[in-house]
Amino acid sequence: MKRLLVLFAIMALILVPAMAMAYNDGEDLPSGAVEVEHWEWDEDSGVWVHKNPDDLSSLARCWRSGPDSGNCNKARWTINFTHHASMAQWCDWTMGGTRWDWRILKPGTYAADCIEFTLKSNHDVQIAFAGFDDLEYIETGGVNRFIETWYSWGESVAEADNNGWTRASALNQVVLGFLDGADLHEGFSTKLMNKIVVVECNSSCEYENKGTITIALQNIKRWVDPVTGGWL
Repeated sequence: MKRLLVLFAIMALILVPAMAMAYNDGEDLPSGAVEVEHWEWDEDSGVWVHKNPDDLSSLARCWRSGPDSGNCNKARWTINFTHHASMAQWCDWTMGGTRWDWRILKPGTYAADCIEFTLKSNHDVQIAFAGFDDLEYIETGGVNRFIETWYSWGESVAEADNNGWTRASALNQVVLGFLDGADLHEGFSTKLMNKIVVVECNSSCEYENKGTITIALQNIKRWVDPVTGGWL
């Protein structure tokens, strides 16, 4: 895995209000195509695993079509042959956590790097944020109801400083675009950092913010179920 030392230098940063999946229809199966049995190599056991037609647990499936024949006394036959594959987009990602919890004794500025993020795919991927904001006082009252919250990426707080801190609410206006290429196929990894600024007028209480992160593939085949990722 390659580290994202400067995330925004590697990615295309696109300012857009929303994002959508892009569909690539590919080619229809030829008329009269018949699904056939196939085998899948199991790396762990080192054997071929047989798969029947219509086996929805298959990672790939195969059809044959266009039968041909000939019967005469001519000297030469020319048979046109086509071998075609339609490759779906896949995505592997991990997050080391989906929740942070601070315990704060005194006012101050604090940062943490406790969430590792990895991403790998074979085509363009977009990541969008929604609902991100400052931590908010969850009860009524309070002198200052918000704790300023910032986010950045890097392997250390020094790298996060160099990459620049983004105010939580500003994340909701951007879409991060990872473009297809060898680096994305190999995979990226970085740490999601957070910084909070606690001031004297933050009352003693619980503060919280809840948001969502959406990872959207950009080359969805219409024969793949966009909800389950399985066969349609």
